[in-house]
Amino acid sequence: MAITKYTIKKTDQGGGNTEEHFAASGSTGDTSGLTGDWRVHIQNIEIMYRRKTQYKPEDGTEDFNYIEANYTIEASREHLFITASSGDFFKPHVLELQSDSATGGVGLSGTIRTQAMGYFRRLVLPGDAEAQSRATASINACRLPGAYNASFDTSTTVNGTIFDICQAAKQNSCPEFELAFLDL
Repeated sequence: MAITKYTIKKTDQGGGNTEEHFAASGSTGDTSGLTGDWRVHIQNIEIMYRRKTQYKPEDGTEDFNYIEANYTIEASREHLFITASSGDFFKPHVLELQSDSATGGVGLSGTIRTQAMGYFRRLVLPGDAEAQSRATASINACRLPGAYNASFDTSTTVNGTIFDICQAAKQNSCPEFELAFLDL
């Protein structure tokens, strides 16, 4: 089956926008042009996966199916002494799905890759600590009963499936990874 590429993006429902944003107000007030200690958060995730089936030992029929995913996840929180001409800044983490699904779902195998890393900048606050995490591991996620059914794996369900994989990767390997930065 052919591999298809999809950009995973939040759909615009009522003026929502997934572009990068400068904060008009927030934790640091008017900070444009300020030289100081700035906290910079950058994150990335790369996933390759395949769907597997677990069979019942009693009769050999399909019990459930799930996604076996291998991932590399990373997050960096650094404090830099710089001049930031625009103050607080946020850029969402955009993912790209390449799968063998004809319906825009995750299908039986594929990759989920970062198209644009998540990025956030603000002034350092009391209690902030620098951190860097990078891990490569495997997880099982997105368990569904019975045999795989492509009619339940479409472009309308793909964001929840990808979130489930990313949440498990964060929980297992990288607590600094910000799920809220994902553009899903």
